[in-house]
Amino acid sequence: MENEREILVDPTKDGLFTIPGKDFSSDDEVRWGKRRMDSVRVSQYSDPYCGLPNCYDKTGAYLCAGTKDGMSSPCNKREGNECLIRKGSLTNPNFQSCAFWEVKNAGDMEGRYSPDGRLDDERIGFGETKNKEGFGCRNCEYYRPMPKADSEGRKGWCALKGHTVLDTACCWDNDPIDEYKTDVSKERRNAANMSLAELKDKLSKQENKR
Repeated sequence: MENEREILVDPTKDGLFTIPGKDFSSDDEVRWGKRRMDSVRVSQYSDPYCGLPNCYDKTGAYLCAGTKDGMSSPCNKREGNECLIRKGSLTNPNFQSCAFWEVKNAGDMEGRYSPDGRLDDERIGFGETKNKEGFGCRNCEYYRPMPKADSEGRKGWCALKGHTVLDTACCWDNDPIDEYKTDVSKERRNAANMSLAELKDKLSKQENKR
């Protein structure tokens, strides 16, 4: 009889993975690690322990031109207002990014794509945020705080993917919280066990009061 691969099944609520309790086990971490490696392959996830090192931004910004204060790295694929792989010009590079962001590195040559080979925004996951801090897990809709860090120091939980994340990591599926909702984002992060429907209802009520 042949061995059968296991299919990972973890608890969900309202379509998202629920945050684990503080008494998680080493087996839990192994399971999360498997899901995380899937995020590396499918969603370009990267942190200091997995994924491509040059796709990790230690400041958690992941912006085409870096943050305006110059504290984060611009993307290695940017040349002025041109992205070497994207169709069209960059119009707001301090607030734009895509899933193929790379840290600036003089020793890492980049190739300019041919006109017909340029990729559209959907293909590269291109998007824009209003948050001056940029993207990163800590600014994502799906980020939840863990009751304690995992063995490699990850203090966040991705409710979309079902594994622990580093605050400054990022992936293709990042859904950024805008800066003008900073107070709301704190509520999100403290609402670890709240369902998405309950959370959206609470945030909607807060928005209507503004």
